[in-house]
Amino acid sequence: MLYTELNSKINYDRKNLRWDAWGASDQDFFLKNYISDIIQLIKDEWGVSYLPDTPGIDWKDIQIKSPRFTAEQTKSLIKIVGEDRFLTDNYERIFHSVGRSYYDVMRLRFNQLKEFTDGVIYPGSNVEVSNILKFCRDKNIAVVPFGGGSSVVGGVEALKLKTQKAILTIDLSKMNSLIDIDEMSCTATFQAGIYGPQLEKILSEKGYTLGHFPQSFEYSTLGGWIAARSSGQQSGKYGKIEKILVSLRMVTPEGDLVTPRLPPYSMGPDMNQIIAGSEGLLGVITEVTVKIHPTPPARKYFAFVFPEFSNGVNFIRTANREGLRMSMMRLSDEDETFLFSHFGSLGKPDTIFRKFKNGLKEKVLSWNGIFERRCALIGGIDSNPMQIGRTLDLAKKIAGQNKGFFGGTSPGKNWLKSRYNMPFLRNHFMERGIGVDTLETSITYDRLLKLHEDVTVAIRKVFPVCNTMCHVSHSYPEGASLYFTIIFPMNVKDPVSQWKSMKSAASEAILKVGGSISHHHGVGVDHKDWYQRIMGEKSIEGLTAIKKTWDKKGILNPGKLFS
Repeated sequence: MLYTELNSKINYDRKNLRWDAWGASDQDFFLKNYISDIIQLIKDEWGVSYLPDTPGIDWKDIQIKSPRFTAEQTKSLIKIVGEDRFLTDNYERIFHSVGRSYYDVMRLRFNQLKEFTDGVIYPGSNVEVSNILKFCRDKNIAVVPFGGGSSVVGGVEALKLKTQKAILTIDLSKMNSLIDIDEMSCTATFQAGIYGPQLEKILSEKGYTLGHFPQSFEYSTLGGWIAARSSGQQSGKYGKIEKILVSLRMVTPEGDLVTPRLPPYSMGPDMNQIIAGSEGLLGVITEVTVKIHPTPPARKYFAFVFPEFSNGVNFIRTANREGLRMSMMRLSDEDETFLFSHFGSLGKPDTIFRKFKNGLKEKVLSWNGIFERRCALIGGIDSNPMQIGRTLDLAKKIAGQNKGFFGGTSPGKNWLKSRYNMPFLRNHFMERGIGVDTLETSITYDRLLKLHEDVTVAIRKVFPVCNTMCHVSHSYPEGASLYFTIIFPMNVKDPVSQWKSMKSAASEAILKVGGSISHHHGVGVDHKDWYQRIMGEKSIEGLTAIKKTWDKKGILNPGKLFS
């Protein structure tokens, strides 16, 4: 198994997953023993001596109204799936009522969530999903599709229209099997509720990989990736999920829609691409056929260091233009490089040898015109050893043309070890009065540096004291994605208004420059207004017309995207 950092032993039982934080209860941040040092570093950066403790509440202290299902409706839903797979206990309802964004988790921890799902149902087949949707259509019950629940834009939030009677969340995690693998065509068909590690374990045992590794990989599902148009960290080699998608089955209240299992074709509009990114508004994705690839025989992950962000961006642009087959190019700006370089030194003894090594490193970098405010790029190549060598040689040449310096393989190896772990740091920050949020966008290269600057300035106007960092996460010949991380002192008196001010300022800055409101997180509730402004009236009218055909009563995921 090439991807040895994948953890296929996570227990996804809902009682084992944190209801108010990221991840499973038996997983934690890999530097958890140094949390105090990290927080002190943040305080020193901000010039503050005190941050309040902000412990969360017990889920049992959250007051929830009784489910709004009638006794007859409850009996009918149990009849569809069985008593053990229709749940209305408070824990299940709380866990399934929001995703795992900062805004979601903050509202749970401060007991400010206003609406909760009335029940959670776990179908095991297409027929059961169909029966559930038809029942909810007839009874005017809102339906929220739920895979891993990792949405960070309000995509799984429990919402309903005023005219709807109740909210039912459909949890697809029981639908997690391999249906078929076609080794001649290099495709595999899975039920859509399968988690990333479960899927990769099945494929790796047969010598294949999907190659789709978003940061949420451990806690997100195949169906969710399609619904949100997800992008993996190695999309440079394997493509975004909509490029990996071959065909699918989607269940609607009016019947099933199945797209053909074919290579690219010319038969009118591509229904796959209409459904990808539809976020549960058009139907419930239950089966997906995807492209698979033989597991690469080798990989090499490494670093380049650039004196300025613009040098690194030009390296990425040139590498894409020259057709450099890199799996990943992840360029951190000066602020992100500075903070993560300090994280990397935690837990390492301050020996004479280490001081000498660090001093020598700084001298070498300064000789190459790279000083303290520098930018690091993590690159990766998954291929055969010969191709890796050729690609890396060309990458070094292009980096040199942009004042870049090869930083060795240790940073790449360290990144691979912690690639899915960073979200656990937020769990600790939120206990100690520190807020952490992320947002991402995409834009063409001619406007990328302006977008980086303008969004950073907009956020810092809202948060004069904060760490605003950014990295180029995914790139293409015509442009790239910018991924921002904001670390800020939490306003414990009004955290909701604080977050909304930041979100609005950043989103307006993105629109003003002409960026997308999301590259891979999706739209959900949080981006809905800006999405509609970008797409325009006629686009929204067209999507609404499709929804009215497949979801005549409007029960599917109301209040999101264009609904």
